[in-house]
Amino acid sequence: MSAGQLSRQRSSSQSSKRSHTRLKPPTPSITPKNDDFSFEPCAATASFFLYAQRNVILCLHHDTLAIERRFTRHREDVSWISVDNVSERGVGRLVVSYDAGSTAIVWDLFTGDEVARFASYEQIRVATWMKNGNVAFGE
Repeated sequence: MSAGQLSRQRSSSQSSKRSHTRLKPPTPSITPKNDDFSFEPCAATASFFLYAQRNVILCLHHDTLAIERRFTRHREDVSWISVDNVSERGVGRLVVSYDAGSTAIVWDLFTGDEVARFASYEQIRVATWMKNGNVAFGE
């Protein structure tokens, strides 16, 4: 038997072993489906943690989780919250929240006052604060 024939026999016997090997099905994942998994609206500053429960935003102290105040001026469920952690004017003080009724509200965390209110014609999916203190909205 020549070396070429021997190598052909080995390769054919190895390929036949591979074809007879049974593949195991993948184990079920514990990760929920996309429609079952959603984030709850929340945000944080150096001092506070903000969490939305339906149309009310709770402002909690970071250390103790004691409730500092409640923001209750949304009529619909809150979709997201964004905190100004970058500008000199509002760092850790200004917050914008957006609800299912397409209303965005800018809050002053220290006083609990509503600074501004915006109504949008299209759904807003994200907001970010700029260094000059303005807030930018996007789809």
